[in-house]
Amino acid sequence: MTRFVASFLAASFVTTVPFAPEARAIDAPTPANSASEILSAQPEELIRRLNEKKVVILQEVRERGALSGGLILGYVIFSKPVDLVYRLLAETSRQREYRPEVTSIETVRRDEFGPVDEHHLKILFRRFSYRLVYRLEPEMHRISWRLAEDYENDLRAVEGFWELFPIDEEHTLGRFGTQVDVGPAVPGFLQDWITRKNVPRAMEQVRKWIDSDGSYRP
Repeated sequence: MTRFVASFLAASFVTTVPFAPEARAIDAPTPANSASEILSAQPEELIRRLNEKKVVILQEVRERGALSGGLILGYVIFSKPVDLVYRLLAETSRQREYRPEVTSIETVRRDEFGPVDEHHLKILFRRFSYRLVYRLEPEMHRISWRLAEDYENDLRAVEGFWELFPIDEEHTLGRFGTQVDVGPAVPGFLQDWITRKNVPRAMEQVRKWIDSDGSYRP
């Protein structure tokens, strides 16, 4: 795996440019058609870290509009075919299997484009409840989510996406983005834990979960 990915990334890298997230809505698809096209636009250091760690998190600290939580982007290399990675990620209610902070997830209904899940979390000394509306796009290997507007959520804003691109028949590049705003009533260090401190660990856990066909538990 390591030797293969090193070869793939080296072949994909054609130029070095500073990374800058696109000025686009978080639920808009990435304007790219392949893993090599995405990686060819990234700096050499990012390529090296992704090859070594299989997970790279990029943080955009500037605020977006009225939201206080910065946009966080990341890349993950999965050692599974793209269709399997998508199928597992689309089983949204299984997140409890690799996210220890989640105490329960229940699919409360299914809308036109995907499930609506109610999440219950315990983070340090606080408990949170919120509902996410998912949009599943299997033809694009894309999943996005946002807060349900018809529920009294404990978080002010949550949105995010997964975009999956086949590397070959056995490997997949995942591009991940999320933004969470816990709201003014929650201490700032909890906002920091939910985003900057927790996301890297969560991405490593989902990578292990996918690569184990859903059998890994943290």
